[in-house]
Amino acid sequence: MQALDDVQQGLCAYCEIELVKQTDKGPIYDRQIEHFHPKSDIPSTVDWMFEITNLFAACRGGSQSHLFGEDSSFKDNERCLEPYEKNYSCGEAKKDDNLDNIILKPSELPDYPALFVVSYDGAIGVDEEACRQAGVDVTKTLETIKRLNLDCMRLRNARQAILEKLNDDLANEWDSLGDDATDEDFETLLAHKAEEMLTFEPNEPLPAFFTTIRSFFCIHAEAVLTQSHRKTLRLTH
Repeated sequence: MQALDDVQQGLCAYCEIELVKQTDKGPIYDRQIEHFHPKSDIPSTVDWMFEITNLFAACRGGSQSHLFGEDSSFKDNERCLEPYEKNYSCGEAKKDDNLDNIILKPSELPDYPALFVVSYDGAIGVDEEACRQAGVDVTKTLETIKRLNLDCMRLRNARQAILEKLNDDLANEWDSLGDDATDEDFETLLAHKAEEMLTFEPNEPLPAFFTTIRSFFCIHAEAVLTQSHRKTLRLTH
């Protein structure tokens, strides 16, 4: 479990929530091993239970109401929101279904371009043009959101909170520049904030809802991530 968590830099393979929530009372674990292809498929030439390419670290999809629900001391709507079943996502929504040819496998997502976009209300959608550029099936991408329930209200609220904080931080820094600031200054500020939020080391934990942050900064995010990707390639070759 820890090895998968490390490889995924701390995020759920599906919704990108942090798998370990740090609290003043210590870490709270919201994670499980997810089998992309059902491990119950026993009469097979592949041991799906232990096949490494079939294993991912995923959150518990909002099912941990005893830890994060309304009656919990760790109340957190990023984790749980009533009615719980309607807001289950990720592996809890997928259950034991074989969706191999229906949804995208996390390890097969391209680095570029970004296939998913997030609107200011936290809703997640698909960039169909990006899918075509990457040679990815648009229908499969749409089904990924639908079958994993990635646009449930619980996750929408969490993504919206991220976007609102980003917007407020940006507005405060913009105000600090004074009345003489220009459009060019604003673009420079955006680029600086994108670099601040999206520059990371290969083994460093990523910020929760990484795709949401990426969507907020648009072209500035892509510039930072492209530069970071090239740096990583230089270090590993």
